[in-house]
Amino acid sequence: MKKLPTESLYTPAQLELLELVASNDALEFGEELMFIHDIALYHSDLSINEKEKAALYQLKQLADILKQISKEV
Repeated sequence: MKKLPTESLYTPAQLELLELVASNDALEFGEELMFIHDIALYHSDLSINEKEKAALYQLKQLADILKQISKEV
């Protein structure tokens, strides 16, 4: 696996997870996470509190990271 430029930002357990995800189609997984994000945020009649908004934002960030990983691997 190609060395990720941001490896110093992650713990060994996080790196292990990233390697696992990268080897199992990170792009598809990232797109699926964005689909969940969009449904929860844009297609729901329920109000979303601050904690849930933060979680959705983190989900979006994870999806973006997975898409970037798929480009680097």
